[in-house]
Amino acid sequence: MEEAECIKDIIDKQLPEITSLHATMEDGKPYVLPLWRMNEIILLAIETLSDMEYYNDDFDYKNMIQEQGIKIKEFSSFASENLEKFKNVSLSLWNEGVCAIFPDPVTGEQCRMIAYNDSHNDTECMQIVFHEFAHVKLHHTQQSINGEVEATCFALAMSVFVIVEQLFHVGKIVVKNCGKTYLVQGIKDVIKQKEVA
Repeated sequence: MEEAECIKDIIDKQLPEITSLHATMEDGKPYVLPLWRMNEIILLAIETLSDMEYYNDDFDYKNMIQEQGIKIKEFSSFASENLEKFKNVSLSLWNEGVCAIFPDPVTGEQCRMIAYNDSHNDTECMQIVFHEFAHVKLHHTQQSINGEVEATCFALAMSVFVIVEQLFHVGKIVVKNCGKTYLVQGIKDVIKQKEVA
């Protein structure tokens, strides 16, 4: 089996089934994420991961998010009535996770929290957390179909980069041999070539 087929086979087995990169709007018209926007989101995903040195052995995606001032909690840590209240203030339409903004009880500062359904396997939980994190990184301020599609694209890109790194250490090899800036620049170059073709 060729390496590309092997990677696809592994990813297909480990990634959860996700929402497509197209959706139906309320008026029944299809919404498809434009290629240029998809490329922007993929670049944001790899830049975010690269900034946090996701290729290091001690990388933890939850720590990466928490270091950006976002709290992460499992659904199982909430009392059922509090979880329902929390879901009501969600920025997301996705039932598996929510992203909320709330005032800190001590400072009054606006805080963000991601809560996720922890009854899934590790890969599915990562996908859910990345989806909610996308709403923060993409500056989504209200619920929308295109926001959900964008968040799905971001989460998929983040998950693929992390899983491929865990399996094949591609980022670590590239950074060791060519430097950190080449990692992101190489992906930018590939995207530009595809846009021109």
